[in-house]
Amino acid sequence: MLNNLDYKYLRNMMLKHLGIDISIYKPQFIQRRLLARMRTLNISSVDEYIMYLKKNPHELSFLLDNMTINVSQFFRDAHVWEAVREQVFKPLILSKKKRGSRTLRIWSAGCARGEEPYTISILLHELLGLNLSGFTITILATDLDPNAIKLAKIGEYDARSLIETPSSLLRKYFYYDEVKGKFRIKEYVKRLVKFKVHDVTQTPPMMFIDVIFCRYLLIYLSKDAQLRVLSNFYRVLNSRGYLILGASEFLPEKAHNMFITVNLKARIYRKRI
Repeated sequence: MLNNLDYKYLRNMMLKHLGIDISIYKPQFIQRRLLARMRTLNISSVDEYIMYLKKNPHELSFLLDNMTINVSQFFRDAHVWEAVREQVFKPLILSKKKRGSRTLRIWSAGCARGEEPYTISILLHELLGLNLSGFTITILATDLDPNAIKLAKIGEYDARSLIETPSSLLRKYFYYDEVKGKFRIKEYVKRLVKFKVHDVTQTPPMMFIDVIFCRYLLIYLSKDAQLRVLSNFYRVLNSRGYLILGASEFLPEKAHNMFITVNLKARIYRKRI
């Protein structure tokens, strides 16, 4: 088990060398990820791992990789994306047109290797078609892990990342590289997405946002960190802006005064005004 002294040392090292405060995570999550890293190194005790860390400070980057869960897929949870299409993007686009606005601002928080923001781009291409050029669209994709952001910018994926992607969309929006055995997202899809390394518990990277996707991230954070993140989301969302969480995540009770439920099954919420 990770005792208080070892935890403080680990936290201080992460803050000093990576600028990451691991106190945002639930203690049991830190424990699980630490044990997973120890198994990889064939280290049997926390004390032994701390000694290894002192001799090999570069190990902190590998531990960070273990703490940032970069497992995702295109169109993960198909029913969610159908609900996003019908209950978020369609009414949002219609509302923008009625008001004479042509700006869409979307934040994918905790974007991992880019599957989610590229899915958003594909969905908007499908919805808007030739009218896409009539809109100024910003999809900002952020993640704590610099390695994940680096891979996301490349935009290459193996087949397991695409198992929920309809074959028609796979043919339309991806190239297949036979040499690498990977699918590569097409450039015009990539052009809508901007990537940035960012800690979701810190000051949001932009304001006046229409939709925030934060799926399968809050579940790993402490209750205090969750409320801090949700308060930040509330502050930067436009009036009646949307928030989409992961299928296993619920709004904490203290956040009910910030958001109303649009679709509970799909975890779609809307900013209270």
